[in-house]
Amino acid sequence: MRKRIRITVAFGIGIVLLGVMGGCTTKQNASELSEVKVILRYGEVNPEGHIITNTAHYFADRVKELSQGHIEVEVYSSGQLGEETQYYQALKMGALDLYRGNIASISEAGDLEISALALPYIFRNRDHFWAVCNSELGNRLLGSVQEAGSQMVGLCYLDEGPRNFFVTEKPIKNLADMKDLRIRVMPSEMLEDTVRALGAIPVPTAYAELYTSLESGSVNGGENPIISYYSNRFYKVAPYYVKDGHSYAPSVILMSEITWKRFSEEDKEIIREAIRITEEFNKREIEKADKEAYKKLEDAGVMITELEDPEDWSHAVEIVYKKYGPKYMDVIEAVRNIEY
Repeated sequence: MRKRIRITVAFGIGIVLLGVMGGCTTKQNASELSEVKVILRYGEVNPEGHIITNTAHYFADRVKELSQGHIEVEVYSSGQLGEETQYYQALKMGALDLYRGNIASISEAGDLEISALALPYIFRNRDHFWAVCNSELGNRLLGSVQEAGSQMVGLCYLDEGPRNFFVTEKPIKNLADMKDLRIRVMPSEMLEDTVRALGAIPVPTAYAELYTSLESGSVNGGENPIISYYSNRFYKVAPYYVKDGHSYAPSVILMSEITWKRFSEEDKEIIREAIRITEEFNKREIEKADKEAYKKLEDAGVMITELEDPEDWSHAVEIVYKKYGPKYMDVIEAVRNIEY
């Protein structure tokens, strides 16, 4: 019978539950892991029912199925194990096994070339997004997460949908409507620069505090893909949503490098196959989930607007490209040249 091992350690301001990969496997080699039931912890900030959380559960099911129960993945949704910065720290320490991070916030975890994919308006649409992610360039950037010494391993890309602004007081139709609005952003210097370039004031705020911040008026709005806006019920306090698409930053399923190195080659192949199937699931389901969220929000009376001046928004963020462009020029040009 395989042994099942759990341990707990203090991390940050709370208690993070660790599976065998998160702690005790630092004292075991890969061959010894075949004798234990491996339990991995997967962190996710979005709630149950969200397409990205559903994707996490789908991945967990495929891992269990392919490993015949040898490896299990336990998904902790709604930020149960902390905030984004804590998750990245935990991955690096081996105190968390898996986390689904957005490219925009991954940039805060290290100087990573993949951060170029968080630049505003770099993708033209969903087809272009996936053409890049599934290209040789996309594979190289995914591999660069580990190669850069981040202590994390990029497993696959996920599509959350384009990020759009939502606000509490009046609809946004043109760039002038953004002036001096206090917009919550995730920890990301590039995203802060983007919001600032569009005339608003970026306010880094914990995701778990966004709803109450909108309710209290400490921020005037935020930015999220439509599914996150709906699933987290932000429309209840910020009923104006504009389809500006300022960012289409991919999500990435990340594994702690400490966890990854403890796996046998056979188990790594199981993870790779589960990841491949999971990415295909996400591709199939995301567009349907987008449409369902828009329909439910329209039925709920949310005002959803299109930009009257999209070219002005593109011109406004040129300053962001001037700052980051020299560093990522090869990637930017390669992304622009990929056909779809």
